Order: sequence, then structure tokens, then C-alpha cells
Amino acid sequence: MAKFTIGKAVAVVAIAAAASFGMSACATPAPEPTETTIGGDIVAPIELNYQDIDGQTLELVVGQVVNINYGGINDGEVEVSISDPKVVEYSAAAYENDTQFSAGLLALSGGESTVTFTFAGEDPRELNIQVLLK
Repeated sequence: MAKFTIGKAVAVVAIAAAASFGMSACATPAPEPTETTIGGDIVAPIELNYQDIDGQTLELVVGQVVNINYGGINDGEVEVSISDPKVVEYSAAAYENDTQFSAGLLALSGGESTVTFTFAGEDPRELNIQVLLK
């Protein structure tokens, strides 16, 4: 039987502890928590069906978009007028390089604007936009 002395046991424990401490000193420190969220200031778009536009008011922040689904109505057959184009702009649906782009509104600056959609043979539909500064 092998004889172990207290000195040898202490030496083995000391070597193991030193190795463990040395390994942990080389480990990458945990990252500091941050206050920002993933995505930063990105605001989700609002999805809106043309048939649902009925004088309601949407609150947007600068840079936010409203995607408009015409549901089979040809976008070219809808006339859009904006009371204050400094507040919001309209982009018609488009098809470019095999990619379909939806019609939509983009909030440009703080303020209020009324967007009027007129489709041949129908009464105009109004959408009130309030754009808030971030």
C-alpha cells in the first residue's frame, strides 16, 4: 500500500487550486448588461387594409410606416391626396426586379395630416395621421 502524507495531500490540493485559479483568470469576463434593446429605435410597421380605412386616426412616430393592402384593387386606380406632405408621404405599390412592394405611408416629421384615398365609383376614405417626435 502506498503511503500518503499530509504534506503530499496538501501539495496536490494546492496544485489543483492553483491550476483552477489560473484557468479562471484566462476566462473571458461576462459582458456588461446594456440598457438598449435589440433593434434600437426600430418601430414596427402598421398593417392596414384599404377596406378598413374609415376616418380613424393613427399615431405614428417619425420614421414609422403604414403598409396598405388594397386587397385586389389595382393601386393605380386609387387617387391619394395628403393635406400636409411635410408630415407624411405616400408610396404607391410597385413591382421591380421580381419584387412586389406594398403601398404605404411614411411618417416624416411631427404634426398632423389627413390622407384621402379615392377609388373610382366609391366615396373617398380618409385616414388621419398624427406623427409624434421620438
